[in-house]
Amino acid sequence: MFKPILLLSVFIFSLPASMLFAVEKPEATKLDEIVVTATRLESPLKELPVTVTVISRKDIEQSRSQNLTELLTEKLPGHYHKYPGALSSVEIRGFRSDTTGADIKGRVAILIDGHRAGTGNISVIPLENVERIEIVRGPGSVIYGSAAMGGVINIITRRGKGKTSVNAGIEYGSWEQVKKTAGLSSGFSDDRIGISLTARNFKMQDYVSGDGEKFENTRYNDEAYAMSLLATPFPNHSFFATGHFYRGWDVGLPNPTYDALKSVDYKDAKRGYGSIAYDGKISGGDIGWHLSYNNVYDRSTWNFPTASWGYYSSTTETSTQGIRSHITFPTFSFGKLLVGFDWDNIAVTGFTKPSGFVYNPNSSYDNYAVLAEEKIDLGKVSFLLGLRYDYFKENIKTTEGLTVVPKEEKFDHLSWRTGAKYFMIDWLSARAAVGTGFRVPAADELAGRYRDTMSRIAGNPNLKPESSITYEVGLDSEYAGLTTALGFFHTKYSDRITGGFRTCIDGDCTWRTYGNVDGGTLSGIEGSLEYKAPLSWQGNKLVITPFADFIYYTQRKIDDKNYARTLGSEVLPYISKYNLTGGLRLGLNEIVNLQLTSVYNGPQIIQDWRDWASPTYGMAIDKKEFTTYAARLSVKPMKHFTVYLTVDNLTNEFYEFVQGFPMPGRAVRLGIEGNF
Repeated sequence: MFKPILLLSVFIFSLPASMLFAVEKPEATKLDEIVVTATRLESPLKELPVTVTVISRKDIEQSRSQNLTELLTEKLPGHYHKYPGALSSVEIRGFRSDTTGADIKGRVAILIDGHRAGTGNISVIPLENVERIEIVRGPGSVIYGSAAMGGVINIITRRGKGKTSVNAGIEYGSWEQVKKTAGLSSGFSDDRIGISLTARNFKMQDYVSGDGEKFENTRYNDEAYAMSLLATPFPNHSFFATGHFYRGWDVGLPNPTYDALKSVDYKDAKRGYGSIAYDGKISGGDIGWHLSYNNVYDRSTWNFPTASWGYYSSTTETSTQGIRSHITFPTFSFGKLLVGFDWDNIAVTGFTKPSGFVYNPNSSYDNYAVLAEEKIDLGKVSFLLGLRYDYFKENIKTTEGLTVVPKEEKFDHLSWRTGAKYFMIDWLSARAAVGTGFRVPAADELAGRYRDTMSRIAGNPNLKPESSITYEVGLDSEYAGLTTALGFFHTKYSDRITGGFRTCIDGDCTWRTYGNVDGGTLSGIEGSLEYKAPLSWQGNKLVITPFADFIYYTQRKIDDKNYARTLGSEVLPYISKYNLTGGLRLGLNEIVNLQLTSVYNGPQIIQDWRDWASPTYGMAIDKKEFTTYAARLSVKPMKHFTVYLTVDNLTNEFYEFVQGFPMPGRAVRLGIEGNF
C-alpha cells in the first residue's frame, strides 16, 4: 500500500543528515499557525481540539494543481466524485458535498471567507486569488449550520499588502491546453489599504485517458476574475470587500464509456460571488466584533440535442445571500465568549428551452440562527463548548411547466459540541471532542407538491433533518522539525433522507414522497506527518520536506436494512477503505524546486449502472484501487522569471473516480511566469 514515492521519503530520512549536511534550526511549522475556521476567532492551531488542515498560498503555488478539485485531491485523502465538465464533489469522513452542486443538499460545507459558497461543486471556485484554505474535519454545524456534517472547507481570499507586485504567466500543455494568468497586489499607507487583482483564461481540447483512448466531448473553456480591497481607516477598524466571477462555456458533457451513444451535450456556467465585511475591536482587543454580507449568483445550463427542437437546454439558477455577525468578549480572566447571529437565503429557479419540461419546482429557503461558543484556557488545558439554534422557512413556489401546489414549512434544530486539548509536554498534546452535525431537508423534500406528465412528487412536512454525532480523540506533536497528528473518530449517521415512498393524495396513490431512514456508522483512523529541516552544504541551502496524510476506515456500515438488501451489501458505497496522499518537496536556494506527489485511492463499493439488463444493475460491485503520481519542477533562472515543467499522471494510469468516466492520462505542461 505504501507507494514508491513515500518509501523514497522514508529512506532519505533514515540516513543521518549530519553525515552530509549541517542541520539548521527548523522553521516554524503549521502547529504555530493562526486559523479562523474552527471557531470564527483567530486561534492558535495547536490549541484546538478538532482536526484542522491548512493549505497555504505557498502550497498552492508549488502544487501542480490546475483547480481546487486537483488541489484538494492532492492534500485531503478521500473520495472525489469527479466528472469531466467542471463537476466535482469532495468527501470528508464519509460525507460529501452535493454531486450536482447544490449547496443545501450537501453534507460538507463549502465556504468563502466564512460565508456559504453557494455551491457544492468545488470545480467552479477559482484558486488564483486564494490566500489559504482551512479544512476542519468533523462536524461544524455549531458554527456553520446545515451541511457541515463531515467537515468544513473555508477558502480564504488574498489581501493585498507590501510593495506593488505584478505577475503574468502562460502555460502550454497536452491536448492543446493553454492557460494564461495575470495579477496585481499592493499595499498603501503602511498596508492600511490593500488591493489584489487576478485573472485567468483556460482552454483544452478532448483528452486521452490512460488506456490510450480519446475520451470525446471532454473539451473545456473557462475564465475567472477576482478582486479584493482592504481598508483600515482607523486603528482596530477594518473593511474588506471581495468578488470573483467565473464563466465556463462549451464545456463538454460526455456520456459514460459504457453508453454506446456518443454525446455532443455541453454546458455553459456563470458564477459571481461578492462580500463585504467590517471587523472592529476595542483598544486592547478584549472586545471585538464582526459583521459581513455576501451574495452569490450561480447559473448552469445543460444543452442536449433533440430530433425535434435542435438543442434542448435546462437551466438552474441559484441565488445565495447571507449575513454573518458576532461579538466576542472576555469571561472573567480565563476565557472568551463568542455570541453570533446568522441569516441565509437561498432561492432556486429552473427553466428550459423549449418550455414545458421542468423537472424541479422553484423554491426558497430562509435560515435564521443564533450561536454561542465559549473558549476556556486553564494552564495546560483548553476547552470549547458551543451551542447553536437554527430556524428554517422553506417554500415551494409556482413554476412554469409544472403543476405546483405551493406551500411553506417551518421547523427548527439545535446543534452542540464540546472538546478539550491537553498539553502533556511542550511538544505533545492530546485532544478529545464530541459534536453534532445536520443537513436540513431541501424545500422540494419538505414542502408542497408538484407533477408533470411523468411523475407526481409530494413533500413530507414531517421530515427530520439528517443528523450525525461524532466522537473523536487524537494526539498531536511537533518535535525537531517533525509535525505529526494521529486520531480516531466514530460517527453515527441518522435519519438519512431518501425518496420513492408511495403516498396517497385525494385518493390518488401514484404520488411519491420523501422519508427518513436509518443512516450508517462510520469510524476510522486518520493521521498526517510532515518533516521539514533546512540543510546547508558549502553555502547552499537545501530544504527537503516529505509529507503524508491518510485515512483508514474501520467501519463503513449501512444501518438501513432495506437499503443494504437492495444494494446487496452492508458497506456504504463510494467510500474507499483507505486513502493516502503524500510526497516530497525539494528546494535548493529558493531557485530550484521539485515536488513529487502521490495519491492512492483504496478499494470501495460502488453501484453498477453499466447495463440495465445485468443481474447486478443498481447493486453493489467492487471498484479497484488506483494510484496516481505527479511532478512539478520549477527553476528561477533570473530574479523576475520562473520556468516550470509539470507532469500529471506520471505512470499514465487508467483510472476513474466515477464508473465510466476515465480521467486524463499522462499530461505534460510547460509554463513561464514573470513577477515584477
